[in-house]
Amino acid sequence: MKIHSKSLLIALIMPVTVFGIEGAEIPALDIPDDQIIEAYEMAAQKNVLAAVNPKIFPGYWSVCADGQGFGYGYTYPSLDGHQMSDALLWLGQADVVKANWDYVKQYQKPNGQLPIAIFPDSANKWIGPASCQAQVDANGALYRHWVPGDPLRALAGPTYIQNADSIFRFTQDREWLLEQLPSINLAADYLASLTTEEGAVKGAGYYIERPTRVEYDGIAQCHAVDAFRRIAALNEIAGDVAAAKKYRQYADRIQTHFRNRFWSGNHFGEYIHPERGLIATHGLTDVDWCAIATGVASAKQCEIVWPQLKSEKLFYYGGMPTGIATHPETYEAWESTYSDTMDLAAMGRVWYLEAWARARMGDGEGLVDTIRRVCKAGREHGYYWRERYNEEGGYGAEMYCEYPANLIRIVQRFLFGVEMHLDGTLVLAPTAPEEFWKQGFGQTLAWYDRLLEYKMQEGRIEGTYFGKSQRLGVRLLSAGSGQTVHAFIDGDEVKAERDGKLVFINLLASNKEQECRFEIGGRAAE
Repeated sequence: MKIHSKSLLIALIMPVTVFGIEGAEIPALDIPDDQIIEAYEMAAQKNVLAAVNPKIFPGYWSVCADGQGFGYGYTYPSLDGHQMSDALLWLGQADVVKANWDYVKQYQKPNGQLPIAIFPDSANKWIGPASCQAQVDANGALYRHWVPGDPLRALAGPTYIQNADSIFRFTQDREWLLEQLPSINLAADYLASLTTEEGAVKGAGYYIERPTRVEYDGIAQCHAVDAFRRIAALNEIAGDVAAAKKYRQYADRIQTHFRNRFWSGNHFGEYIHPERGLIATHGLTDVDWCAIATGVASAKQCEIVWPQLKSEKLFYYGGMPTGIATHPETYEAWESTYSDTMDLAAMGRVWYLEAWARARMGDGEGLVDTIRRVCKAGREHGYYWRERYNEEGGYGAEMYCEYPANLIRIVQRFLFGVEMHLDGTLVLAPTAPEEFWKQGFGQTLAWYDRLLEYKMQEGRIEGTYFGKSQRLGVRLLSAGSGQTVHAFIDGDEVKAERDGKLVFINLLASNKEQECRFEIGGRAAE
């Protein structure tokens, strides 16, 4: 089977050497869009992999491709710590991600709190502008932001939980999970300490600092629900039913509060201010994307807000996805406790939420439109991206890894719809536009000791696999739940199980010398 795109005829998987990484592998994409293929490769090679530098410590990466932006040798465990971890896992760097985990873990406080950032050369120093400073801990970690209101309080814990979830899904390393679970639960307990009896999560902003969103940020609410659900599932895997129940109850309480208190009637509010109440005056915002993406919005709320979101181009600041609000000009001075409003911008973290929401709603056309916008911005600037974008273009840090890391994540998680389940099942449920299904698309996907090469086209998939026996689930474009689907392994028809829109088969254990060949759909048994 030949599925290689014309830009990848030289090699199926492109080997690169970056700092101390030898033979890093970039998945070979086969899609009918050479611009996305090239941008994906450059996002991986020139940005995410280039930021890894074991000379500082095993598992270190910078948040900028040049290794200098935002400080040489500095680590950012909040948000950046998951965007980069997740992208590196897709690029086969599980050992790097685990090593980084070990580094961050040593900075966790006894109460479960994790740092916003780690500045080894700034221990005990006061940082920030003269008007509002914060002191770095004696261990070199920053636990409290200098911006008034202390934004990002609720960010490090969910990031840590997301990383644990991703590491286990990619590696199925149960021993690692059991060893790390006490620390992961501790992070969840700290997040629980920020949650009121009513179910409101404190934090004054989840990933933005200016404006500050004092005190209950809508993004924090949605990600807290997602984090508690992830930690509940990990505890179930470990056999701790009581812990799983406790964390699921936190998720349910926060979700109920969010649905009731953040809903303005036709969209979600941005945040709840302690004195001014619900702030929902800047049009549609990233909170609307996030509520759909994380599954926190009710079905009725999705039905109301999705038609407004789907084609709203005011989110694209200067054409770049995705801005935090459709009317950023309406923010008032009191909404920022800092001297500037740098975060009134398009950012990769918001783009990820948009892409996630579009995938959940099955909008392949809209998803690929956003991907192409990001690819275009990268191509026009030598395949480097800026930290922020507005109507005047990019600003903030140069060679910032957020957009490239999220490009990798979005292509894999949403366009290709690849999901590693906690039980080891691999699911392929693409959110692709009609043009992709007509022309066919696929990739070579490698994870721990396994490799899958496949191509999908309308009602069928074919491919080769080697590794241990593997359960595979596939969502095909034209295979309705009542339709009979035929599956074949090495030419012999096998039983295919149906679960809603997914078709499952069990791939046989095989090796490189004798790969397992499979096909689902496309022909009836002879």
